[in-house]
Amino acid sequence: MSDAEGPAAGATRPLEIPRAHCEAMIAHCRAESPLECCGLLGGRSPRVSAFFALPNVAAQGETRYEADPIAVIEAARTLREEGKEILAIYHSHPRWQAIPSRTDLELNYWGEMPRIIVSLLSEPPEIRAWRLDPESFEELPWTLIESDG
Repeated sequence: MSDAEGPAAGATRPLEIPRAHCEAMIAHCRAESPLECCGLLGGRSPRVSAFFALPNVAAQGETRYEADPIAVIEAARTLREEGKEILAIYHSHPRWQAIPSRTDLELNYWGEMPRIIVSLLSEPPEIRAWRLDPESFEELPWTLIESDG
């Protein structure tokens, strides 16, 4: 993946997330609550055009998420076959704000890949995007779009 095509390119332009994918993320988060859930958004930077709800296999699913590694590989393979890539990882905070937790920072296995956190504390749910490192986080802009075309 070249710098012009990867997530770093999306860092300079806000992710464009279709309303249908936002609604799918929210539905997945609500369906799995009170457990955290997780998934991937893919496409061609900065436009999201693929959504993958992934199984959370974390032993402490009420406060952590860990995507099933087989499901991650399958999603990445599907994206690659379509000429797309992973653009962001999302997960829910059923009982916490849409800001990264200490656990999110400590268990950051995806480097600077954008993270989307969906908080179910309010209605409608709050959705925010972040770039994480082990000690801090930075909010990233994103744009809701009406279609994925």
